[in-house]
Amino acid sequence: MTQLVVTRLAHQTLLMLTRYMTEFLGAEQALSLAEQLLGYCKERLDPGQMGPGPLQFPLCYELERLGVTDYRQITVDKYKILYRYDADKDTAFVMAFLRQKQSAQQLLIAYSLLP
Repeated sequence: MTQLVVTRLAHQTLLMLTRYMTEFLGAEQALSLAEQLLGYCKERLDPGQMGPGPLQFPLCYELERLGVTDYRQITVDKYKILYRYDADKDTAFVMAFLRQKQSAQQLLIAYSLLP
């Protein structure tokens, strides 16, 4: 069974996404959206649940263009979930939750420049 680790950055980006979507959906629906995205990760990244597990999703094209080839992307409706998979540890590390129009490149740059 694949282990799922939601990183600190993933928590931060999910919180930012929830706050942003509250303006458009209201607090209750924004929280429901966050729960749905987390649940989707758990379902789809565990091969015991649905499908072949973490390797079923493509590399993140935006980051691959920069030479970063260990991030994969799950696209769900208008959202994307970035994660890394460590096959040796059979662990999927959820790295970020973004709106479809948000740039994964900008996120990587912003967080790599933080102390």
